[in-house]
Amino acid sequence: MRRILSVLMLLMATTLIANPASAQHPHVREGFWINLGLGYGSLGCDNCDTREGAMSGQFGIGGTLSQKVIIGLMTNGWTKSEGGVTLTVGTAVAGIRFYPSATGGFFLTGGIGLGSISADFAGFGSESETGTGVLIGLGWDFRVGRNVSLTPFWNGYAVSNDQADANVGQIGLSVTVH
Repeated sequence: MRRILSVLMLLMATTLIANPASAQHPHVREGFWINLGLGYGSLGCDNCDTREGAMSGQFGIGGTLSQKVIIGLMTNGWTKSEGGVTLTVGTAVAGIRFYPSATGGFFLTGGIGLGSISADFAGFGSESETGTGVLIGLGWDFRVGRNVSLTPFWNGYAVSNDQADANVGQIGLSVTVH
């Protein structure tokens, strides 16, 4: 986890140092936006003794309501394969990203929608449960171009259904195009 944080910080610093003029691009949010990111996720559940770490990702697409508010469909996923079993936890939510400052890069994220927990047993089939999915998060858009940002983020998302509850803490780096 420390290694991932170090890499994220190095990427942000390298981008801003390598092209300091790009850091001066104003935070203008208008029209369509899209976001794609990868990172590390830590999975926990109601009956788990420990948390499991693995790769995770996020994708979002939507529109701009104002310089402070964007809305859209936001998805997050975590997956891990071990011993012939692949476990996947994900959400697809109607979400909102709120920027407290119209000209700043810091934002808060929230959303509610569907969540899924699935297990694939190699050679034996799979099992999947769908339920409620929720998302909270925060991040920062570091402008590297007129409409492009490198966006370090932290998200917490959870899935609850009749059979199980799971939650993922996720940290990563994404690219956002406004």
